[in-house]
Amino acid sequence: MKIATVTAPVATLWSRPDAPRPGVDAAALGPHSDPRSWVAGLDDEGRMYTGVLTQLLHGEQVLVEEVRGDWARVVATAQPAAKLDPRGYPGWLPLDQLSVRDTGDGAPAGAVDGAAALAAARAWRGVTYVWGGLTPYGIDCSGLVHLAFRQLGVTVPRDASDQRAAVPVVALGHERPGDLYFFADATGHIEHVAFVTAAPEPGIRRMLHACSIAGLVVEEQMKPARTAALAGAGRVVG
Repeated sequence: MKIATVTAPVATLWSRPDAPRPGVDAAALGPHSDPRSWVAGLDDEGRMYTGVLTQLLHGEQVLVEEVRGDWARVVATAQPAAKLDPRGYPGWLPLDQLSVRDTGDGAPAGAVDGAAALAAARAWRGVTYVWGGLTPYGIDCSGLVHLAFRQLGVTVPRDASDQRAAVPVVALGHERPGDLYFFADATGHIEHVAFVTAAPEPGIRRMLHACSIAGLVVEEQMKPARTAALAGAGRVVG
């Protein structure tokens, strides 16, 4: 059995792999689906098309029942549909809108692949910074961390201060890619979080974060002002 996480902004669940209509449904497909453009392009008849079953949001998990070419038959467990499947809503999704993994891959209990979370976060580079945002249309620093780990099926708290309290401390100088840097204000309150992207070097630390100053998700060398506010590092362990 495999499970998967939706990585597209919105994934439309289809009745069969050939259900998407050429041209009409193009904006609903692909890893960077654009549901706004898709809906805007539908006429009255198009909006009543029964080849569409439901939609899944970014980070939603599904069970993968079958893979056929570039498509997967899945069960959306967060959307009950007892008459169709007691586990959830069944249908087809394009594979390029999913991150698929095995449920039993031999990984040690409690192990979390921080490097995989970092890779997921890197896919968000260039997304606009929005306080409280949690979508590809705008995201904040802790939202980026939350969603990157959620793509791995790992739940971490939503806010930076709660994330800091929830993860074990890593001594500065021993951080590794996929760990987290935490930053505090003058009162000691944790107000920012970033991914560690490389092992530290003398006087140099590198990070990936949703940056309110840049207004984007960026990967960069830690600037002096950030270094002055650095409150420590942590590692998500499950």
